[in-house]
Amino acid sequence: MGRIFLWGITCLYVVAVAFIVLWPTHVDSGGSGETLARILADGHARGWLPGWFGYGQVEWLSNVVMFVPGGLLFTWLLRPARTWLVPLGGLACTLAIETIQHFMPGRTSSPMDVLANTLGCAIGWVLALALVKVTEKPNQNTEIHS
Repeated sequence: MGRIFLWGITCLYVVAVAFIVLWPTHVDSGGSGETLARILADGHARGWLPGWFGYGQVEWLSNVVMFVPGGLLFTWLLRPARTWLVPLGGLACTLAIETIQHFMPGRTSSPMDVLANTLGCAIGWVLALALVKVTEKPNQNTEIHS
């Protein structure tokens, strides 16, 4: 994957996340929140969704999922030497986001969001490192000779 393309995708990802987390109201306020509530109620009524799984779990998991691509992309951009910065950067970014949201009238700030976002970034980081390990061609220094 070319570095310019990777930078472009990463910039698009950052802009998309910024729109989501810095929007003046919650993403799920209004019609989308009502749709989600209907889906959850239907899932509970029909039995294909456990009773304990509700809005809080959907929100938390969506925060995890939102940060997985960031962990992947920034790991690929920073490799090979500085990939250890990715989970720390994810934590720093989510702390900044939650601090900003704390002062926004239509938003809420939560330590659970910090945990979910950081976990998502760490999952992306681990996935990227695993993909690099699996797909990387051995060089002369690491190749095993018999």
